[in-house]
Amino acid sequence: MKIAFLTLGNHKSALYGSLIHELVNKGHEVCVINPTYDGKSELVKIEKGLRVLYFKSLPMLSIGIIRKGIANLIFPYLCLKSMKKELKDEHFDLILMTTPPLGFCKPVRYLKNKNKGSIFYLILRDIYPEGAKFIGLDKYKLIYGYFRAIEKKLYKTADFIGCMSPKNISFIKERNSYLTDSKLRLLPNWAYLDKYTNPDENIKKKYDLENRFIVIYGGNMGIPQNLNILLQLAGQKRTLKDALFLFVGNGTEKNTLKRTAGEMQLSNVRFMEGLPQEDFDDLLKVCDIGFISLHPKVPTPNIPSKTLAYFNAKLPVLAAIDPITDYGEYLLDKGQCGLWSLSIDIEGLSLNFDKLYYNTTLRKQMGENGYNYLSQCFIVDKAYDEIIVAYNRHEN
Repeated sequence: MKIAFLTLGNHKSALYGSLIHELVNKGHEVCVINPTYDGKSELVKIEKGLRVLYFKSLPMLSIGIIRKGIANLIFPYLCLKSMKKELKDEHFDLILMTTPPLGFCKPVRYLKNKNKGSIFYLILRDIYPEGAKFIGLDKYKLIYGYFRAIEKKLYKTADFIGCMSPKNISFIKERNSYLTDSKLRLLPNWAYLDKYTNPDENIKKKYDLENRFIVIYGGNMGIPQNLNILLQLAGQKRTLKDALFLFVGNGTEKNTLKRTAGEMQLSNVRFMEGLPQEDFDDLLKVCDIGFISLHPKVPTPNIPSKTLAYFNAKLPVLAAIDPITDYGEYLLDKGQCGLWSLSIDIEGLSLNFDKLYYNTTLRKQMGENGYNYLSQCFIVDKAYDEIIVAYNRHEN
């Protein structure tokens, strides 16, 4: 089967890269279509069964709302220009697209019209523009209405829409009553299951983390992640001499968080830049708790994919989440692999931390449960099977 895969990610990324390579390994021919911000537009063969069409575009992430709006407006035309040049004689059986961005809507509709009988499966990871209400996009009525119209067109074009959780399905259905139940599918986040090996304690020595009880947050540090609450928790636990709250990664709020930690005189907080993937994976295994946080005003039900990295490392999860998401019930309660509270409840977060800090057996059991839950429900094979089942169902 020939597959077009439109995504902001690439064939090397943890989430989408794993699915792309699973498709290739199962014998399909995949053409990834994704933007490049500093290279040139070109079609490149990566390996047998995998090509990438790069098209030159403007940056779309970690920029201001005006620049992001301009980038979104011209994005589909830059993509279409490259597709019409490089893929004019191609026929695709299956079209996969991830969100963000909505800018892929026009290219997808072009592919659907050009490839009669093709199936379009939308991999919905971001609900836009609803999610952008958080940053005030709905104040700009014309812009918000423009993107809302594209969102509706995208959903109507899709043969199937893969949603991250049951709450995501109900959320989309409530806002788009014209969608049928058969179109909305459960497609949770996925990851390769790493064969677990005992942690290399030398990684602690390498990064000067010996003899510490480590709560790690690894990932983007933006406003939606609401990481001030982890600093508040660190402030409450400063009397625990071995406890260290470790922030790994980058983001728009990192400098603000570092400044706040300094003002609070938090000697139990440390910030690190993004690490090589192998080092980060090794580091997770010697940590004690993996942290997840979602801003209380986030208007859409998010399911952070970094959770699966914690599961792979057998880390119990401590989460402070918004009231809309079903992250707590769907991932942590169902898998019995972590504790959660609402992100406005610092005392609840503190109590959950204490339960994990003082109970080694509970931490170990929840870590094992998370690894098992990943192996049963969230490995990349499951995502592949869901997409192929949907495709075959439509074909028949």
